[in-house]
Amino acid sequence: MPNLQRAKDHLSQAVTFPTISHYDLADMDLDSFTAFEHFLTEAYPLVHQHLTKTVVNSHGLVFYWPGASDNPHQPYLLTAHYDVVPVLEEGWPQPPFSGYQDQDRIWGRGTLDDKGSLIAILESVETLLAEGFQPARDVYLAFGFDEECNGYKGAGQIASYFKEQKIHFACVLDEGGAVSEGSSLGISRPVAVIGLAEKGNSSFRFRFKGDEGHSATPPAHTALGKMAAFIHDVENQPLPYRLTPLLEQMLKTIAPEMPGLAGFAASHPQAFAPLLKKILAKNPQTQAMLRTTVAFTMADCGQAPNVLPLEASCVANVRILQGDSVAKMSEWFKGLGHDFSLEVLAGENPTQAASLDGQAYQHLTSTIAQVFPVALALPYLMTGGTDCRHYEEVAEASYRFMPAYLTGAELKLMHGTGEFLSYDNLENMLHFYESFLRQLPA
Repeated sequence: MPNLQRAKDHLSQAVTFPTISHYDLADMDLDSFTAFEHFLTEAYPLVHQHLTKTVVNSHGLVFYWPGASDNPHQPYLLTAHYDVVPVLEEGWPQPPFSGYQDQDRIWGRGTLDDKGSLIAILESVETLLAEGFQPARDVYLAFGFDEECNGYKGAGQIASYFKEQKIHFACVLDEGGAVSEGSSLGISRPVAVIGLAEKGNSSFRFRFKGDEGHSATPPAHTALGKMAAFIHDVENQPLPYRLTPLLEQMLKTIAPEMPGLAGFAASHPQAFAPLLKKILAKNPQTQAMLRTTVAFTMADCGQAPNVLPLEASCVANVRILQGDSVAKMSEWFKGLGHDFSLEVLAGENPTQAASLDGQAYQHLTSTIAQVFPVALALPYLMTGGTDCRHYEEVAEASYRFMPAYLTGAELKLMHGTGEFLSYDNLENMLHFYESFLRQLPA
């Protein structure tokens, strides 16, 4: 088992580097990223001595750990990211970049998302190397540096590097679902939710033209009014709910745990689709798995209280469900009958769902069972985004799972004030990654 105290100290140190990512590299304090990389070199000497390190696009980190020399099977990829989101200093029990350790947790931005995973992976590899352990097959580690800004410069470039090198993985494992209470799904035991796919994360800008002039003689509809009418219609005409094949699989997996009619309905999702849609729509998390969602997040309009705006614009973040696409959503917006110009700021289609039948998924679920023996391994759809989607073209299967038992309150700390990682969960992560690597199928 990796040294828990060493892991605590290393994670505490890792948090002190303010590796905040931005969409524009010019806005990033890249010296903090470089300093973090130097810290990893000092903290994990065996990793840097025995694994081949490749730096991609200045700050993307790739490590190659050779397995048995005569093993022809495809390698595995473990990935995490070391960038973090910006911080509001107020309201933190401890300073957000202090890495403060109290009696049961480490405080700081990135402890949960996602330096905890990165440190746990490296700690596990360092421990195994100290034993002289060699994995059953080749293993790669990949650490991106801009996941919080869509990951194109980090994981996106690393994936391109793998493609150029003709490296194809049996499995990639990234952050994602965690272990949590199953009560929200109507069962008594905890669930270990494994993201098999992600919704597409896209953003659209809409521009509305108006008449310029004095507000004392207004037209029937200003540019701002036109935009407001459009937003009203979008929010009041949401796309219909759908049960995707992945959601059906989730329901069938959980059905044996549900009592009576609810369990019977979940085991026959097509026959009971109307009922199941109503049930799932009551929970914000499961509701988001039922349809493509649209959230208006930004707006810009007007220069003065008494001047008619010539233009109004707004931005919507659209999480696209499997079966929909960027092109389909563009046409849907246009079909609402409003006059605007549309710009796709970021167009990502949803990923494909990974298989539940392969050796990689069986290895993942068996490792989960060792660390969280009471939990039900449950496939699900990620409504958020991860770096994992960038590796889809270079992997047979992509899974998203964080080996931590998180309460509802802890889940809300992702990107929030007062982020922390408990020592219990750090130990869970260490146990999981060591077991996952030690028992890697040949």
